[in-house]
Amino acid sequence: MANHYLYFLLWLSSFMSSQIFGSFSLSMINATHPLIDGDTLVSASGNFELGFFTPGNSDKRYVGIWYKKIPVQTVVWVANREAPLEALVSSSSAAMLRLTSESVLELINGTNAVIWATNLTRALKNPVAELLDSGNLIIKAKDNNEEEFDGILWQSFDYPCDIQLPGMKLGKDLIRGLDQYLTSWRNSDDPSLGSYTYRLDYHGYPQPVLMKGVVEQYRNGPWNGIRFSGNPSLKPNPFFTFKFVMNSKATYYVYDLLNSSVISHRLLNPYGTMQRLVWSDHVQGWVMYLTAQSDNCDTYSLCGKFGSCNIANSPECGCLRGFRPKSPNDWNSGDWSDGCVRKAPLSCNRGDRFVKYTNVKLPDTQYSWYNTSMTLNECKSHCLLNCSCVAYASLDVRNGGSGCFIWIDVLIDIKIYPKNGQDLYVKLNASELGKRKRRIWIMLSSIFVAITVLVLTTTLFLWKKMRFWRKGKSRESYIVSDRENAEPELPLFDISLIAQATNNFSDENRIGEGGFGPVYKGILKGGQEIAVKRLSKESRQGLDEFKTEVICIAKLQHRNLVKLLGCCIEGEERMLVYEYMSNKSLDYFIFDDITSKSLEWPKRFEIIKGITRGLLYLHQDSRLRIVHRDLKAGNILLDSELNPKISDFGMARSFEGDECEVKTNKVVGTYGYMSPEYAIDGLFSVKSDVFSFGVLVLETISSKRNRGFNHPDHYHNLLGHAWRLFKEGLALELVDPSIVASCNASQVLRCIHIGLLCVQRSPDDRPSMPSVIVMLDNDVELPQPKTPAFFIERELLDKDSLTSATVSESHCSNEMSITVVSGR
Repeated sequence: MANHYLYFLLWLSSFMSSQIFGSFSLSMINATHPLIDGDTLVSASGNFELGFFTPGNSDKRYVGIWYKKIPVQTVVWVANREAPLEALVSSSSAAMLRLTSESVLELINGTNAVIWATNLTRALKNPVAELLDSGNLIIKAKDNNEEEFDGILWQSFDYPCDIQLPGMKLGKDLIRGLDQYLTSWRNSDDPSLGSYTYRLDYHGYPQPVLMKGVVEQYRNGPWNGIRFSGNPSLKPNPFFTFKFVMNSKATYYVYDLLNSSVISHRLLNPYGTMQRLVWSDHVQGWVMYLTAQSDNCDTYSLCGKFGSCNIANSPECGCLRGFRPKSPNDWNSGDWSDGCVRKAPLSCNRGDRFVKYTNVKLPDTQYSWYNTSMTLNECKSHCLLNCSCVAYASLDVRNGGSGCFIWIDVLIDIKIYPKNGQDLYVKLNASELGKRKRRIWIMLSSIFVAITVLVLTTTLFLWKKMRFWRKGKSRESYIVSDRENAEPELPLFDISLIAQATNNFSDENRIGEGGFGPVYKGILKGGQEIAVKRLSKESRQGLDEFKTEVICIAKLQHRNLVKLLGCCIEGEERMLVYEYMSNKSLDYFIFDDITSKSLEWPKRFEIIKGITRGLLYLHQDSRLRIVHRDLKAGNILLDSELNPKISDFGMARSFEGDECEVKTNKVVGTYGYMSPEYAIDGLFSVKSDVFSFGVLVLETISSKRNRGFNHPDHYHNLLGHAWRLFKEGLALELVDPSIVASCNASQVLRCIHIGLLCVQRSPDDRPSMPSVIVMLDNDVELPQPKTPAFFIERELLDKDSLTSATVSESHCSNEMSITVVSGR
């Protein structure tokens, strides 16, 4: 009872002081100086503050720690998550956080009832509670003579809430029996325990997992010596360091910031997403720097047992080689949860073999066994001798690989990455590998026979058609062949079929016009919609484009390139038949005040990434290395789901062998998108397309054309305007105001940065498209861009540089298309 009177007098003294002088900050809490509601405890450098707070629209009161130096109160730790105080209704109900002489930190309400306290089993002499600049609240001896636990008796870092701060460990302390993990808030107004937890799972090899209740939602995969297998973007960077520790005393993941001026943390939000957030003074808010779950393939076991997920495929789920869907009907309808089963059972030591998969997220390790000292060959032998083993992999990928993982009975949650994944060796019955070889030979033989029949049939058809062509007309004017004289592998449409589909090329079916000629919409008998490009009889340029387009696109197949269905060569008629794009082109959306509002940022970002994938295919992955030379918003078509497809290959050029740059006397393209070395000197390369891509990115973000852009404060074009904003730290002002509400600030800033890298003057300074893919999809440091080319609009029309040019207005896109007959 005496103690209660003592605490009451202490509280009354503090309360009266605060009423007279206002609230004040303490440097530490001890047995004689409690923290009352209204006062705060501040760390030495003022990074963090501890006190009482009421979240959002709540009527509850909590003790928590938050950042002190930012204007938005962001609580990083809450003491009494499950035991809130009632919000203050009068001064007599004030609560207090006090430290007892027994070293117990306890929260008492206005009636002196303890509603929260630290769990301690021993006491210190002269204990104090101090808030460190790391955000860690500790209880220690005032004279620091206590050596056990590094002089710290208790610390808040051992009891995380929903945020991992730098220096805070997530894992298990095996000596003290502490399990340190994150638990989400119930919602933004309620810090009580939410539905989601993020912790290390110790069934098998430890791996971080995100759970909703007892159901696994996502996992990072095991640590491979460099990163977690499921985080290919986690790599050494100038922003933060990280490590995973696993020994007899503890297993945990921890990170530290390299720049003390950066304010950042990892958050498990109430919706079950792990995010790395960074405070931005420019936007006066938190921006998402990185998220653990990047796409649908991160959903745990989306494709079931022995299935693999690749977001680049459609559908994304597929069975591993040697496996088939367990429930074919469900699988084909998009329900992959039943997974896959073997086509042939393992023979157990009687000739089983392994199939190697590269760039994978290793399967769930709760079904694994591991050994840290085995070599990879020893691991393979061990798996072959174990009839229950279904796959093996290296445990540590450094220095060529070491250690051994083997998986028992089942493989779950495999994801395929474009790079930075691991090698996985899956065990199959040897007969399956033999069947695959036979199938390849059968397929190749069938293809050879089919091609032979097609060539003979096409040759006969063309020979008959030639009888009706005008005398003396060169066959090359009508039949297109590439440099190797190989005929295009395209179906030939009869002109009567196309005329019927387009209502005899009526004006009602006419949907566009270009240098090639008019474009018509058509519907074939089976109901398939098509777009028909009809060569204008007066256009010599169109004939050249026709040849080029057939040569290029007949050999290209990619989901982000428009699909050429066939062509028509009959009499003087030359036509190209494409799949029809119901949503027209990108310029129709972004350059219109009304339609631009319907294209929110997430879809614009997907469009940018789709264009990137299409260009990567043209520049690197296709059978011919293609430079498009006329990449612009009007040549990005959108299908019914607004997926982008690069179109119009009439000006494209292919590269041969080691050729990397070509000079031409005929410069073709569109002002505003053309790189300076091409527009002025006629030099083009894949970096010319990169420049056009950079312009396209900035236009997509701003909904403004580069060509013809004007601003009341300067004479710069869109590139110069973006550059000015970027240098002044105001890059987000470039964003179309109608999409600001849907923006992910970190994504937008990254895209603007990448766009400016792509439009630098020197081609050598511009990134390649593989680099752009990495920069868009991964959290890598970006170099600082240099001054963009064509910084001021007037530079575009340098008459000393372009000696002879014919300029024509494009009917569809209101842009300037040029052909330069001779260049400097």
